Amino acid sequence: MAEIEAALMDIIKEHAVGLTDELTRETEINALGIDSFSVVEIIYEVEERLGVEVPFNANENPFGDMKTVGDLIDALNKLIKK
Repeated sequence: MAEIEAALMDIIKEHAVGLTDELTRETEINALGIDSFSVVEIIYEVEERLGVEVPFNANENPFGDMKTVGDLIDALNKLIKK
């Protein structure tokens, strides 16, 4: 699990233009400055690096009701367990 968390944080850091502090599970998604193009890139990288298919609909908010990086990590862990 820690390996997945570290990999996802690395991917997010590569695309976070609004990040001014250290990235943690408590970091709010809206503070990252991630645009819709970056979301697609992040999803692609997650699928490639971690070997998990991430359901994605470009017409919906890909973060749903997720507020923090920890929420994203937890959602990814649930996908991997399936």
